[in-house]
Amino acid sequence: MVSDANGPNVVAEHSQDSERNAPNAFRVIDRAMHVLRCLSNHSAGLTLTELSGKADLHKATAARFLKALERGGFVTVATDKKWSIGPALLDIATRAQRQLDVRDVARPIMEEACRTTNETVQMAILADESIAYIEKVEPPEQPLRINTQIGSRRPIHCNGLGKVLAAFHRYPAEIERILHAAGMQRATPQTITSVSAFQEELARVRRQGYAIDDREYNELVTCAAAPVRDSTSRTIAGLSISTIGVSVESARFRELIDVAKEAADRISLALGWNRDAHGDK
Repeated sequence: MVSDANGPNVVAEHSQDSERNAPNAFRVIDRAMHVLRCLSNHSAGLTLTELSGKADLHKATAARFLKALERGGFVTVATDKKWSIGPALLDIATRAQRQLDVRDVARPIMEEACRTTNETVQMAILADESIAYIEKVEPPEQPLRINTQIGSRRPIHCNGLGKVLAAFHRYPAEIERILHAAGMQRATPQTITSVSAFQEELARVRRQGYAIDDREYNELVTCAAAPVRDSTSRTIAGLSISTIGVSVESARFRELIDVAKEAADRISLALGWNRDAHGDK
């Protein structure tokens, strides 16, 4: 084994540098948030001079913050040189509000589906180039657990929730971009790894109104997933019922599909979805 006599010193110096830099990093973040709060209080926008005064920042400092935030889409500037909140921040706020709303509505319905099936019920949204789990209900005495946590992520191509969110996405070109950008890595022998085959699978999901994960991420797990829609009929989340060791060809799994669809529809209706008006499955 080779040891580095300078190792402890290097670690100590790195730690000291981190401690010295931490206050500066916090100050930068605090100033950036202050800029955003100032802009959020003025829907008509602010010029650089106006923002500098209201944020109590030097004009050059305010300009640097604005340029950095603009690169991320958090602020935008109009032709009249007024700055305002950008689409990225609005999207984050909308997603956060939607998650809070859908989780509040979904939780009791998911708990009921869990009691009915004695299986794990989960909910996820599309986040960037993957799905993100936002809610989960498990049977309290289930000996084998589905290995997911709220906040964890999975690729869209190898699970039922990803298929549902991809199939009913309003912009199919965006889904194709994600598949190419994120790749379609094989998790099990059942994983779909070609874009064309996945597109065929999504067409089937749209026709039948639900998706199946047939051991495509975990060789022991099958799941049925259905779309959750809002008042505009936009699919904002997916709901799944996952099980271990149950064949997708079995009568038992057919029951899980029905429960998943019913639970997803009940959540959608509570969110204002009108099945008759929009003609959805």
